[in-house]
Amino acid sequence: MPVEVGQALPAFERTTGFANWNRYAAVNDEFIDVHMSAEAARAAGQDDVFGMGNLRVAYLHAALHEWLDGRGDIAEFTCQFRALNLLGDHLRTHATVTGRATVDGHDIVEVEFGVRNQDDAETTPGTARLVVFGEAGAAMPDPPARPDPPAREPGVHLDAATIDWLGRPLEPLRSLPIDANDIRRWAQATWYPDAPPAEFFDVDAAASGPWGALVAPRDFNPYAWHPEYHPDAYPWMRGMGTEPGTRGLNGGQRTWYGVPARVGDVITDTVTLVDAYEKEGRLGTMLFLVDESRHTNDRGETVRVGLRTSIYY
Repeated sequence: MPVEVGQALPAFERTTGFANWNRYAAVNDEFIDVHMSAEAARAAGQDDVFGMGNLRVAYLHAALHEWLDGRGDIAEFTCQFRALNLLGDHLRTHATVTGRATVDGHDIVEVEFGVRNQDDAETTPGTARLVVFGEAGAAMPDPPARPDPPAREPGVHLDAATIDWLGRPLEPLRSLPIDANDIRRWAQATWYPDAPPAEFFDVDAAASGPWGALVAPRDFNPYAWHPEYHPDAYPWMRGMGTEPGTRGLNGGQRTWYGVPARVGDVITDTVTLVDAYEKEGRLGTMLFLVDESRHTNDRGETVRVGLRTSIYY
């Protein structure tokens, strides 16, 4: 696969509104008031409704997937959210190759990317590490092990109860079996209004791909609509309030990918608070909570390890 440092990847563009947001909310169980109700958005301190950050993550994954074109896969993905996706925004991904190296026997391409709006404002800067498959076929680098919990002291918003959760996994949650139509609908929501790539819809097309079967997009959520899946209700989370220490922001995410999720897989998610700390910023004292979500399949293989940063101020 010819790759040069400085090479620009093709953009993925969408003008977003309720048609995009509702489709994505339907597949990701993300019907949150601030994305649907101007009144709720204003109560949260915004002028109007705004889109979900995860949809921009989906657009970035789509751009990387299209560029790889079956020749590799996404091994690591990191992004921050710098601005909101407002109603009617035109979003355009951009990505540039910054390096290429052999790492632990894997051909790794490093990329810097982002999502800009119609005002050319950067909304979602980040980086990715892509693995290019060789003659041996599809193989992914090993995701990292869970880090040891750091020692922390209580502060303005950080309390002893939160610190006590550091390093303590929650009860594992098993997904419902992944259905082929779950994968198809996820891809349809991401690529709307265009048709999704054949490899995410057609079984025969997927069979000729690097994984030899229909597999889920890397950002696919196997727990959407699971009655016991409540990531905003983890015991260390603060909800979405208006008082100091309860006003929330999405601080971004970092994800490592292992084997893909396949049709019929049941995924086990083990969630752990791995860090909690405070910083002084333009909004005053800000509390950062970092939780790890570790997905494994019933074959004992790691599917995904994700770090999510939640900010309260």
